[in-house]
Amino acid sequence: MRNFYVDAPWGQIHCRSVPADASLPLYLILHQSPLSARNYDRLLPFMTGWCRPVAIDTPGYGASQAPTGQWQVADYARAVLRVADALEAETFHLFGRATGAVFAFETALLETGRVRSLVLHGVPIYTAQERADRLADFAPPYPLDVDGKHLAWIWARIRSEYPTLDSHLATCFVADYLVAGSDFAAAYRAIWRYDLSARAATGPDIPILLVGGAKDRIAFMHARAVALFAKAEAEWLADGDDFAAERDPQAFADLLRRFAHRR
Repeated sequence: MRNFYVDAPWGQIHCRSVPADASLPLYLILHQSPLSARNYDRLLPFMTGWCRPVAIDTPGYGASQAPTGQWQVADYARAVLRVADALEAETFHLFGRATGAVFAFETALLETGRVRSLVLHGVPIYTAQERADRLADFAPPYPLDVDGKHLAWIWARIRSEYPTLDSHLATCFVADYLVAGSDFAAAYRAIWRYDLSARAATGPDIPILLVGGAKDRIAFMHARAVALFAKAEAEWLADGDDFAAERDPQAFADLLRRFAHRR
């Protein structure tokens, strides 16, 4: 695993990659919040035969420095473009999971001509009322406690959201929560303020693959995504959950490769 940083006005963006032929196309990968690019450590080695995979820590998560002020979805998208620019990639493939899917979509809207293919895994498409409800009280900051009660709170939250998660991944996610800080929901709030349905009406006119899974925590939103992105292709994973790329990285890499190569 190779780690590197890209300079930005507010700090640095941390990226994870593995050695690959420099002549291959760049493939940028965006994780779900409040986790980190570590989610794709198992996936990246299976991609190096056909692309240069780079997983980006969203600003404020993983080892990327947090931005100042309240960011919007477009700000997170511009951070992705900053990485592409630093890697001197005129074009690139793009993947995003959950919050990362929203940031990936906006990135493609901002500079459509640069994105060769777009894969969205578990797109969180909320109604206006759902967005308002979540902004009100869904993910408040957790209080730090000298007795460590906040650690139990984080563990309980992770286990309730992902009851089938093994102890190794659950422990990794606790670390991600701690690194994100007690106010871990900045990226959430950005997508809850963002009207994805309205933005989708303007494009982008590029190849899009929607990936859903029967065991995904937001599996019910896959049908919304298929309806919203009428021209997109769709892939349904019968045993897929939020972490399909970690559980079966070779199969997931093959899925990404097939779509990229068709395009």
